[in-house]
Amino acid sequence: MEMYLLNSAACLAILLLFYKLVLENETMHQFKRFYLLGSVLIALIIPLITFTTYVEASTDSLREFSSSPLIISETDTSSELNWATLLRIIYGLGVVLFSIKFSSNLISLIRRIQQNLKLKSKSYVNVLLSDKVVPHTFFNYLFFNKEEFINNQIPLEVIVHEEAHANQLHSLDILFMELLQIIFWFNPLIYLAKNAIKLNHEFLADQSVIKNGIETSIYQRTLLAFSSNAQSSKLANAFNYSSIKKRFTVMKTHTSKRMIWSKGLLLLPLLAILLFSFSSTKVIEKEVSNAYSESLKTALNKKMIYQDIATKKMVKEYNTLAKKYNSLPKSERTISREELSRMIYIFDRMNKNQRDSSEKFPEIVVPKDAPAPPMPTMENNIRGVIPPPPPPAPSVEVEIHDMDGNSEMMPPPPPPVPSVHMKELAEKGAIFYFEGKEITGKEAIKVTREFKSINIQVRDINSKKPIVKLSKDPIVVD
Repeated sequence: MEMYLLNSAACLAILLLFYKLVLENETMHQFKRFYLLGSVLIALIIPLITFTTYVEASTDSLREFSSSPLIISETDTSSELNWATLLRIIYGLGVVLFSIKFSSNLISLIRRIQQNLKLKSKSYVNVLLSDKVVPHTFFNYLFFNKEEFINNQIPLEVIVHEEAHANQLHSLDILFMELLQIIFWFNPLIYLAKNAIKLNHEFLADQSVIKNGIETSIYQRTLLAFSSNAQSSKLANAFNYSSIKKRFTVMKTHTSKRMIWSKGLLLLPLLAILLFSFSSTKVIEKEVSNAYSESLKTALNKKMIYQDIATKKMVKEYNTLAKKYNSLPKSERTISREELSRMIYIFDRMNKNQRDSSEKFPEIVVPKDAPAPPMPTMENNIRGVIPPPPPPAPSVEVEIHDMDGNSEMMPPPPPPVPSVHMKELAEKGAIFYFEGKEITGKEAIKVTREFKSINIQVRDINSKKPIVKLSKDPIVVD
């Protein structure tokens, strides 16, 4: 998440810098409106894009990976969890505070509309306020001072300016940015983007006034006359802004179509660079073959070793206990079985460096009548070692007597089918081979009944389809 936020912020910073240096003072205001809104969305989307590349996996790398043991160890994550929890709490508080602020501004606007005189004109609703306010707009609601409006003291160019805000639905842009500000309240670039969008709204409204035939010089004098410190809602488009000088400069500027096309084309390499720099790439190795994949999985299962590693907290606990008992004379070292077992458990999991830097394991005198727990080993233990199989049972010859009293030594009977009966293997769907030729399960059962001495080899007994080889001759294990 941290990398996503950093990449998103860097992407937005580059797009806003391009706007500030290349586009802001040009008169292509409609294009600039969509550019600013698109910049915010692009900065949020590009870090989420992942390009996947498939490559052929070399058998050497797979063998090397399968031959190395996989060790899963314990790590001390308590401090990381505490920091993560603290950051989540701070973020949540910020979201709550900005949500309250947004709701308060929206409720204030709605109350102004409900509690004041409203006059409908064309598709607009003029809301007349008793307070000394600067003219501002929220969707199709135009807010004016009641006394000035009734006495016709509001110039036509001011009304045209506010109607332009309403016609072009600038309030949608502001609401969108306010909602983003709630989610990304910690990102200062969101505030810069919102201010740039609001200023461009003023450029658009100024352009609309001039296109309606009003002289630029007259309109500029009106802007200066309406300059005041009166406040308007944060969610509304106000008639007056502090950056009047910049608006005057843009009014005098004319951008040719050729310049618009050339600066617009600069965006293509910029977007390509951003996509290349802030997206991610994922490389996936293709499997060489299904057979090799299965053997690799089997090898990994066999090679997997779980090893417990003593954490810093565990070492600290051991040192406290060991120091406590090392400081006592041997005759007075009475220790509970729980603490002794705990010390042994931790000591077994400590590596050489941890043991060298820790307290010496205390010599404990255990009463004669009490069974002592297994003491710690002096080498690093690795759990999961499989004990060697038990030795095979010795073969026994059986003496057989016939009716005449003659005796004969018979060889021991052949060993039984390993772990499962032949019938069970057939029901399980095993694949049977007799003398190298594939046969059915019924035929395999018949062969084992007909031949008193039969060699049987079972492979992959735990898989869905074990392979069973039957032969009258000894089977060579490859």
